[in-house]
Amino acid sequence: MTRSISLRVVVGGMFIAFGITGCAQTYPYLIVTDDCNCTHYRYLDRSSKVEYVLSGDYAVNARVVSTIRITLRNLSKDTLSLKQGHIRGSSRNVRYENNGRYVLLPFVDILPGEEFQITLAGTDTETVAEPWFKIAGERVRVEMKGLLLKGKILNPMVVEFIPVNPKLSS
Repeated sequence: MTRSISLRVVVGGMFIAFGITGCAQTYPYLIVTDDCNCTHYRYLDRSSKVEYVLSGDYAVNARVVSTIRITLRNLSKDTLSLKQGHIRGSSRNVRYENNGRYVLLPFVDILPGEEFQITLAGTDTETVAEPWFKIAGERVRVEMKGLLLKGKILNPMVVEFIPVNPKLSS
């Protein structure tokens, strides 16, 4: 069973829920955690048997618009609780609404064998003449902490993203 939620958080702290409209072309983020340098990152916390699967993309029109997807899979025999969990995104260049601030995760329990999807989506709150300049050197760090399994707090999950810049590959 899969349940999903869209959080109002800003990539840099959390993201604002949004939908890309029109003909905006999206570009992937590369996950650079553990020297992955990949568009999809899978991390299995072997001690808790909780799996994290992450990916993200962005678009640039008048502003930078980002989406990061996180799937939590509970592979353990116990219930995984998000009730004390927090998440934050920290952007180096893009000003998102809650940049660098922790936001509460939904009050959800993930039963054994289930997965839960979280979508972090955000739009830059600042308008600039050339929004592509914000992609150069951009780095987004997503941190999730406070997840509980059998009453024990799991280790924090930290993943870093950098945008693939199509303007550099031409």
